[in-house]
Amino acid sequence: FGEDHAGGCGACDNCLNPPQTWDASEAAQMALSCVYRSGQRFGVGHLSDILLGKLTVQVEKFNHQQISTFAIGKAMNAKQWSGVFRQLIANGLLSVDVEGYGGLQLTALARPVLRGEEKVWLRKDSEAGERKPRTRSTKPTFAAGANDGLWTALKAKRMELAREQGVPPYVIFHDSTLVEMLSGRPRNLDEMGRISGVGQAKLTRYGEAFLQVFRDEN
Repeated sequence: FGEDHAGGCGACDNCLNPPQTWDASEAAQMALSCVYRSGQRFGVGHLSDILLGKLTVQVEKFNHQQISTFAIGKAMNAKQWSGVFRQLIANGLLSVDVEGYGGLQLTALARPVLRGEEKVWLRKDSEAGERKPRTRSTKPTFAAGANDGLWTALKAKRMELAREQGVPPYVIFHDSTLVEMLSGRPRNLDEMGRISGVGQAKLTRYGEAFLQVFRDEN
């Protein structure tokens, strides 16, 4: 998301238990090609339907059963394709058009992948029941009582944006970022931009929407 980090902290889950990865170059090419051939205006759900060869009302409405990527991704299921799209967004190969109701668009990073010049390695998503139990709670905490309504409003706004864009809520902001917002109560974009987890790209995309939540609570 345009935010730099040196990595290798030695304390987080990714460092202590590195996730398994797989060569997803072919799947990435399918996904990126599907985004391009369908016009770079649709969300994850519709794109997955095209790749899986589902003749939905939406697919037939736009005649997407006729494009070359229709039904080429049947080796994977909808959950797996959702994971691929989610990680391509996180890795910067796809961007979410906030003004265009969450449609996905190719970025410059997608070109060498489509040409087969670069490989794509993605994390293997854990299947249900395979996650290791945490040794300690990581749920963010905040002062209860008066803050409960605002906390709920912040999470509701995050979920609204996530659903519009077809991505998990944490792609918008992590809980820890919302907690810091709750604590700092930013009044303008400048103050919002100082919050950990709010880079310039996210500030531009989501800053005003979350500031409005605070205005509505006043």
